[in-house]
Amino acid sequence: AQVRVSVVVPSCDRRAQIVVCVESLLRQTLIPAEIVVVDDYSRDGTAEAILALVPKAGGTSLRIIRNDRNLGANASRNVGVAASSGHLIAFLDSDCEASRTWLENIVQPFSDPAVGAVSGLVEDTCQSNIWERAFAGTHRLPRRGPISRFTSCNLCVRRDLLLAHRWEEDFSDATRSDGAPPDISFSGRCDEEGLYLAIRAAQWAVLAEPSAVLQHHHAYSARSFMRQAYYGGRAAAELVWKFRLRDRLDVAPFLLALLAAIVAVPIAYMIDTPWAPWMLLVPLLPLCAGIAAVSWNETARKGKTLVGLLRAAPALAIYYVLRCTGYAVRRVELVIGIEPVQRISPNTLAVGMPSPGVRR
Repeated sequence: AQVRVSVVVPSCDRRAQIVVCVESLLRQTLIPAEIVVVDDYSRDGTAEAILALVPKAGGTSLRIIRNDRNLGANASRNVGVAASSGHLIAFLDSDCEASRTWLENIVQPFSDPAVGAVSGLVEDTCQSNIWERAFAGTHRLPRRGPISRFTSCNLCVRRDLLLAHRWEEDFSDATRSDGAPPDISFSGRCDEEGLYLAIRAAQWAVLAEPSAVLQHHHAYSARSFMRQAYYGGRAAAELVWKFRLRDRLDVAPFLLALLAAIVAVPIAYMIDTPWAPWMLLVPLLPLCAGIAAVSWNETARKGKTLVGLLRAAPALAIYYVLRCTGYAVRRVELVIGIEPVQRISPNTLAVGMPSPGVRR
């Protein structure tokens, strides 16, 4: 019997984009059993636009669930999971457009009963300014096979795993304290990593499938880019704190350079010795290591050319300054008890999770 597949799409105030997204889902070579759009309290007519597409759905059940207040991306995904009935649940964001074979290709690896989740390739289409060029290649998948993380905007997971471990909803910045709408997507803000850790702790395989392609039409301005950088750093600090992980490698060299500068600069000016000025070079060692690591990541992993790297360099510098700032600030807040997050041992993540070969 054919596996029943549900697709869940959270959305907030993206009427035009969600229509393009849903229309791409209705053109799939593998027809989804149902598409569940979770409208996170939109005020732009999103619900009406989706309802207008119902006559075009054919054999697919197209439903919209409207939150009575802004819940954020992960909470909306959990709402969608609870309302879905598929054995497999696929996720994409409302500003994504699926290739015709996306669903067919992302489902195929589940023929292996040991596979718990599959993540596909996201092509970032917006590269009209320096901020968008800096993020180019962020979701690149270099090869098919096991991966160390997945992305929430192009993902398929076994439903029983999602019932055993919900999407994380306790990030302090997932909602806005000023009453404004929260960001619908925390892509790059660690929204999916708790789920990934739980699935791996239960010994399930997590695979990349580069042929499961989505186009990501996410535009960035200077403001949204900087928000993404700062709050991404804060979310990374919460992830490390909550699951008792090692500090993130992308921020560690820069934080070490900052700490070295705090120590070395006063010493260089306070001690009257010929070698004291050389102390000013100490912070440069981790700083250069960090720059080298970022350059390698942007070219070898994200596929930027050297010219592309140089063009994006000013934005990347701003990104890492803000990301490290957000990380450091949130880390200090957690240590002194501001907006505390309950800590979890990674060894307990598999509790309650079904194991490969043991179906509920």
